[in-house]
Amino acid sequence: MKNNKGFTLTELIIVVAIIGIIAMIAIPAYIGQQRNATRTEAYTNLEALRLLEEQFFAESGRYTVSLGAAGETTAIRDANITAIQTTAGESLPAFQPGNWTNFSYRIVSGQEITGTDPLAFGANANCFYAIATGVDGTRVDGEQFVIDCNNNRNF
Repeated sequence: MKNNKGFTLTELIIVVAIIGIIAMIAIPAYIGQQRNATRTEAYTNLEALRLLEEQFFAESGRYTVSLGAAGETTAIRDANITAIQTTAGESLPAFQPGNWTNFSYRIVSGQEITGTDPLAFGANANCFYAIATGVDGTRVDGEQFVIDCNNNRNF
């Protein structure tokens, strides 16, 4: 009588094939969920920036002054942990997107989203827009999400 201990080669090949099929289905779904979570992070941070700008407006009667000639206040990765700050010394100190973000954030004052294209901006002295741009080398590289003072958005 044979002593049947262990698995046959056929059984092992079948198990490896099943694991491969499961991996083909699960890995893309997992990556898609990570990308969606990262986008949700940007949406939440942009909404927080809009609310902080509205709070600043309620206290000061105007929105924050933008940084530099291009009219931009920029926060990228670790530099934005404590605050987004402008050249005028104004800041939004409660904006803390975390230790490692996948997006850089900018606030541009004096402009708003115009028309149906959310990346088309027009002059409005009493408005601003905040934009999140995917950082190079991340899953959201090059993606852009925008919100303005009127709560117009592309997400």
